[in-house]
Amino acid sequence: MNLSCSDLLFCCFNLPLAASTFWRRSWAHGRTLCRMFPLARYALVAVSLFTVLAITINRYVMISHPRIYPKLYKRHYLAVMVASTWIFSFGALIATWLEKWGRFGLDPTIGSCSILPDQNKRSPKEFLFVGAFMLPCLAIVICYARIFCIVREAARKSRAPARGRPRGLLEDSAVGSASTALERSPCPENGVNHVAPPRRALLAPPVLHCPPTPAPERSSSSGVDTLDGHDEECALDAKPRTPSGGETAKRLRQAAVALRRSPASVRPPRLTHKDRKLLKMIMAIMLSFWVCYLPITLTKIFREFTSHPAANIAGYILIYLTTCINPIIYVVMSSEYRQAYKNLLMCRRWA
Repeated sequence: MNLSCSDLLFCCFNLPLAASTFWRRSWAHGRTLCRMFPLARYALVAVSLFTVLAITINRYVMISHPRIYPKLYKRHYLAVMVASTWIFSFGALIATWLEKWGRFGLDPTIGSCSILPDQNKRSPKEFLFVGAFMLPCLAIVICYARIFCIVREAARKSRAPARGRPRGLLEDSAVGSASTALERSPCPENGVNHVAPPRRALLAPPVLHCPPTPAPERSSSSGVDTLDGHDEECALDAKPRTPSGGETAKRLRQAAVALRRSPASVRPPRLTHKDRKLLKMIMAIMLSFWVCYLPITLTKIFREFTSHPAANIAGYILIYLTTCINPIIYVVMSSEYRQAYKNLLMCRRWA
């Protein structure tokens, strides 16, 4: 939204004045607008660039530092971050507006209003282009490189098999859980031990089927059911296959400790499909930003190119084109934007 607002203001204020200047080949809108025109152009471009940088840092913190992400990106903090992009962008040009470090005025060499040297021959143009363009671009490149490395490492780990969990511990835990269920389910009076079918899928001990025998007599003194001779054989056959409660608990504790120490249990940060689409969109916006602003940046830094009018015109056209490219990128790469544009053009409410 912040990026769209800066682009909208640029299109509504700067583009008509620039089109009029190119059409008349001179500035014909007065001294006040001549000062406001470069102020809005430089500040709104900085707002767009800092907004892209803020989004990139947001994605980087979400992926690389997920624990501090909810603490850092709260509602009131986000409002401060958005406001800081505007305050810093316009605040950096206050000295130029007051003619303390350069000044805004008509540049006769290009026939348009821009930043000119002040009475002491000082101009912040090179500082603004290098400090407000190169450094944010470098930070964006570093963040995206780091995001790419983290996502690639996470994808590699997700494709690799879970090696941290030993197979023996898996079998022991499965057998332990099945044996615990076997111990807790008493043998019915007809003498048939029955285990639920789903338990056999977890490497459970074989089901014991004992032939039906008469109901045994129960001893009320000990509180333990007594079995006849044939049932005792079935019970004895089942004892070696069923671990005791202490052994089962010990195996389960070992399995839990192994899972905690296993690197496979620590899930790397994963991007959702929506996050990947957003990253691709921001990268496309940043690439278009570089393509549109790099020529005029080189033209302003290396003054020997300023003697070529074609280079200046091409650079300015690319600058004005960047505000038109962003909506195209939104429509091409986002189904939500396509649906929103369709509803807007057809005068329908958002469903």
